[in-house]
Amino acid sequence: MSAQIPSLLPSISAILLLDSSDGSRIASKYYGDFMLSKKGTISKETEDMRDKFEKTLHKKTRTISAKSDVEVTLVSSMTSCFKSGNGLKIYLISEPSESELVVSHVLEGFYDALKGILGGSIEKAVILDNLELLMLLIDEFLDGGYILECDARRLMGRVLMRSPEELSGG
Repeated sequence: MSAQIPSLLPSISAILLLDSSDGSRIASKYYGDFMLSKKGTISKETEDMRDKFEKTLHKKTRTISAKSDVEVTLVSSMTSCFKSGNGLKIYLISEPSESELVVSHVLEGFYDALKGILGGSIEKAVILDNLELLMLLIDEFLDGGYILECDARRLMGRVLMRSPEELSGG
């Protein structure tokens, strides 16, 4: 048997938006076999595992504000980069072997694009009202966990179907 060659492309195992107060899920997308049941399917067992992981993540990060900078922590042997909005936290979960600098940079791009799409404010109520834009942004940002784009203006342009020049007023 040959050994599995690791991918040279940086990848993300999950993107999560959790409520800052109680850690409840606002939106999430998991990639690959991270947090799948032993059967490899999404089941009640999978949802329970994910809920437990999200609660552990919230418990570990609830006292860290992360409003201006991306913070990094290790949770359940996975690297978690996160940034706070008003009433929520955005997490990118990756393997510990991924570069924290790359994942932090990618999260900054996603955060800036989301902020631009939502009119400058990342709040739980605004996100829930514009959930379709959030999910479209995630799909433009990641494909199967692989990073497609991290430039905020390009991501905004793809989601809003405008050129980056139109977004900057040029």
